[in-house]
Amino acid sequence: MGAYRLFLIAVVVVITLALGWLITHTRFGAQIRASVDNQQASAGIDIHVERVLSLTFALGSGLAGLGGGLGIDVLGLDPVFPLKYMVYFLLVVAMGGAGGIKGPLVAALLLGIIDVAGKYYVPEVGAFVIYAMMVVLLTLFPAGLSEFLAQAMRRRRA
Repeated sequence: MGAYRLFLIAVVVVITLALGWLITHTRFGAQIRASVDNQQASAGIDIHVERVLSLTFALGSGLAGLGGGLGIDVLGLDPVFPLKYMVYFLLVVAMGGAGGIKGPLVAALLLGIIDVAGKYYVPEVGAFVIYAMMVVLLTLFPAGLSEFLAQAMRRRRA
């Protein structure tokens, strides 16, 4: 594994930990959670919902740009660059679920590992393996992995 790939892994770990901390331990994170759960109630307790959602969108857009800039060396660049990976993005969101960072992170890791393993060990149906995994995961966890992980954490704390 090259030094640049190790650097990318380190950057992802740091950003994931920072986002997790931001969402769970800061006032802004509480405002994000409240605004997503119930916009009317959030506005009623003097949270500027539009500003919070705009800042969240800006943060996400900045992170998307950073991811694209850092990943260009590994993935390459051509005119249809985003279209090649759009299905993967949608699969990660569908399998990860909404409501957290851990679910999409676990979904992305599972998707990457199973996709590569499927294409390596069963090349005839390798591209189909990720869709089979999606069907199995969404059958077992209809709300996505985020909800499953949140329930598991609540059970562990109790």
